[in-house]
Amino acid sequence: MTKTQALELLLDKIKAGRALGMAGGVLQWDAQTTGVPEKSLGARGEAMGWLEGEMFRRLMSPDTLDAVEVLEAVCGELSVVERAMVREVGRRYRKLKAVPQDEYEKYSEMITQSMMVWETAREKRDYDMMLPYYEKIFEYQRRLCDWYGYENHPYDALLDDFDKGSTVALLDGFFSALREKVVPLFLEIVKQGKQPTEITGLFDIEKQRALMPWLAKFTGYDLSRGKVGEVEHPFCMSLSHNDVRITTKYHEDSLLSALYSTIHECGHAIYQQNMGEELYNHNLADGASCAMHESQSRLYENMICRSRAFAGQLLPKLREQFDYFNNWDEEMLYRAVNITRPSLIRIEADELTYSLHVMVRYELEKALISGDIKVKDLPDLWSDKYEEFIGIRPNDLADGVLQDCHWGYGLVGYFPSYAVGTAFGAQLLNSVKKVVDVDAAIKNDDLSPVTGWLKENVHKYGEVLLPDELLKQATGEVFNPNYYADYLREKFTDLYLK
Repeated sequence: MTKTQALELLLDKIKAGRALGMAGGVLQWDAQTTGVPEKSLGARGEAMGWLEGEMFRRLMSPDTLDAVEVLEAVCGELSVVERAMVREVGRRYRKLKAVPQDEYEKYSEMITQSMMVWETAREKRDYDMMLPYYEKIFEYQRRLCDWYGYENHPYDALLDDFDKGSTVALLDGFFSALREKVVPLFLEIVKQGKQPTEITGLFDIEKQRALMPWLAKFTGYDLSRGKVGEVEHPFCMSLSHNDVRITTKYHEDSLLSALYSTIHECGHAIYQQNMGEELYNHNLADGASCAMHESQSRLYENMICRSRAFAGQLLPKLREQFDYFNNWDEEMLYRAVNITRPSLIRIEADELTYSLHVMVRYELEKALISGDIKVKDLPDLWSDKYEEFIGIRPNDLADGVLQDCHWGYGLVGYFPSYAVGTAFGAQLLNSVKKVVDVDAAIKNDDLSPVTGWLKENVHKYGEVLLPDELLKQATGEVFNPNYYADYLREKFTDLYLK
């Protein structure tokens, strides 16, 4: 096989995989945003399983490895994008080649059903509905660790799937450092017992929806290449750089929930929309890692849109829809969107406690994969961890172990990305501020200088660079969580302890 033939073969496989993935994505979008007949789950799961299996078959055929090895031998003759494509295809092939195809297909079919069951189980507060699915999911994930292989902890094999190079040793150190620096500050704030005026009452959902076009425009999410749906658990889906969809969930009694979940998903979507055609054609149009993707959503959601400057932009928009805010000023709103206190729901947690919510899930996943705990015991163990880390105990399964969709979707090893990604975001923002007046951009209702920097230094690279390479190139430093800790300390000391 010549170099030209090898490149053509891989590009043809990527094109076919992209088409199959788009078909599966549309099926998933349809199921989650439009509502489908309950009895369609079996056929839908079978179709999704076949699509996943076909993608698996095409990638895992022997000629894929032949092409990768031909191109690895002449990597110096390839472009930067071609080399990254070969690296990623080879990496995935070698990780999955030990996974039995029939196991992969059965698991994919089961996950499609599990996703639908999770929504019902959460609504009914019925853990027993999800128990058989969770047992199958974690059993498969443990076998996946053995199939992939690992050097130290089996969980490392799953972490690396989402964040290349991530390990239990690294995360244990990261979370330990955050606990040392964040928990004492949080406890001091709780001890003070001072809280600002809170946003309360009922807010018409149609009026909440009316805010979303402005939010999309403000953040830079291009609705001509996107769409907003409504689901139980918000997510972002990229079918191509010209079709990047987001979802949100409205709560009549919680105005900030939909507002900030929408901003969060806009951050993901902007990252995807700013990747060029070449990256999609070479299967590199995704974040350098899940943590890098989360860095963008968390940066927009919190570091930009929970700032004093943004409160000044948001307040007039809220007044247009709700008389409730007529007597509010910008400082009141700024403090209201930054309330910190013990809470149960991760996606609605404040910045200061957010990583503690993630740590609960990290500790449980790690123990499930090592076999130290059982799936049947998760509800009680979850409550115990919340009491230990955050000082509050859930009384409702929907606020407890069933609140997240991730395990029902088979995403084991993803949760740490939220905390690490937030720390990435703080480090990136520090570099943005060296060349951009961020507050001025917000006050001018024009984030293009901020988004432009992120596009040039993060977004446009997709998966071309590894996460540690990208972070160092963008900021001039390796990962340094002190930026995150310092950001939290400065912001919340100013809010509560001055």
